[in-house]
Amino acid sequence: MSLRLEDVWVRVLQGVSLEVSGGVVAILGRNGSGKTTLLRVITGLLKPDRGRVEAPGRVGASWQNPYFSFHRQTVLEELEEVAGDRGYAAEVLESYGIGDLAYRSPFTLSMGQARLLSILLATLWGPELVVVDEPTSGLGPGERSMVSRLLAGLGTTIVFATHDLDFALEVADRVVVLDRGRVVLDLPSLEAFYGDELYRLGFPRPLAVEVGLALGRVVRSVSC
Repeated sequence: MSLRLEDVWVRVLQGVSLEVSGGVVAILGRNGSGKTTLLRVITGLLKPDRGRVEAPGRVGASWQNPYFSFHRQTVLEELEEVAGDRGYAAEVLESYGIGDLAYRSPFTLSMGQARLLSILLATLWGPELVVVDEPTSGLGPGERSMVSRLLAGLGTTIVFATHDLDFALEVADRVVVLDRGRVVLDLPSLEAFYGDELYRLGFPRPLAVEVGLALGRVVRSVSC
């Protein structure tokens, strides 16, 4: 099932219409533009005052404070609960190089480790749509790379809100920009980042775009 919002009004959002039928969509905008409000509407945590929302029945979410996702004594128990299998949960941790965290309390994890675990908890149970608020906030380069690999390899529709333009360019197929609660730009990501409209709205060019322009080719990440 596709995600569809039609003329949604609530809090800062003013007549937002949006349809997502697959891929990875980055929601960009300054503080107060309505990014988190939009994600809350998508997940059903916030009901619109006006307008219509159609969303899949299975939506996973990871919010800006990842520690709000946790309630078990160990990292392994958190994953086992959503994965349904302790052995598989342990394999997942090993696959991301964090098997040594299995018996740690999730509340003692670093911000980057906690964010990765929160995203895993939002995705392992097989949702049709995953919503992530600020996926790279508080992450170091290695943790950021793990989150990028996780989101890129899911094969699930993803909508994430971010201030991290380099991350959006690296992983998103599509870019939607909010300004004062309205959609002011909706383009394929490469068209958005290698065109002019995004920058007319006042956004800086990501480092990868600067490198790409200097080389005369399209570059999505300086780590490639």
